[in-house]
Amino acid sequence: MEKKVLGMIAGGGMMPVEIIRHCKATGREIFVVGIEPFAKEEELKDAPHLFARIGEVGKIFKAFKNNNVYEIVLAGGIKRPSFKEMIPDWEGMKILAKLAVKKMSDDSLFRAVMNEIESHGFKVVGIEEVVPDMMFMEGIYGQVKPSKEDMDDIQRGITVAKALGAVDVGQAVVVQEGMVLAVEAIEGTDMMLSRSATIKKEGKAPVVVKVLKPGQDMRVDLPAIGLQTIEQLKKYGMGGIAVEAGGILLIEREAVIKMADREGIFIIGVKIHTPA
Repeated sequence: MEKKVLGMIAGGGMMPVEIIRHCKATGREIFVVGIEPFAKEEELKDAPHLFARIGEVGKIFKAFKNNNVYEIVLAGGIKRPSFKEMIPDWEGMKILAKLAVKKMSDDSLFRAVMNEIESHGFKVVGIEEVVPDMMFMEGIYGQVKPSKEDMDDIQRGITVAKALGAVDVGQAVVVQEGMVLAVEAIEGTDMMLSRSATIKKEGKAPVVVKVLKPGQDMRVDLPAIGLQTIEQLKKYGMGGIAVEAGGILLIEREAVIKMADREGIFIIGVKIHTPA
């Protein structure tokens, strides 16, 4: 019986590296398509791979079929392209005509892309199915613990972040002593933290809260915490970060915890109970 291979559509960053590392350690075969210009050779070098533009759909599907891929995981950062940047092949043109990219939100676009992938005989799986240990669990990571005041700010942040996610604005907020300093929108986490740093008060450091959007598809675009996150928290004077347990990914776990402990920053996974 022919062995089924895991396929990965890879953007930039450490997420694809971690998945390749996990597959090597567990003996799971993987074939990777790196999306240009986001994925880099040094990140994919430990797995069989090729590179393709985001619009080269026919090339991507053919490569997966030729390498016995059945399940596909999407990982790493890929910025939504303009039509001018896509330069699609014939298969890509047909899909673009279906998707009407300009009119779709990121969430609906991702779902449509995954449906299209599965219509070609593949199964899209979530990162947590491939690397279960990467998913945040409930509890404190490392030696630094949030204070009672921090926990109050975290609860406030959860309420606000869930409201933001419900209208597809963002997934993170910064809170200091009950006051929302900034919310995440299209500009991303770094800009949100930068804004917060300019208006935070003296005294207790602000906290960052990051959650899933209500109804988020777990197969794609899950928020992740990594070394860069901790560097940003330190740079902008944040006291710590709370993330939704069971919904946020932790990349390079040991290195992240070590850095957070060294910098006096707490990391906590919080179980969020949604109303029935």
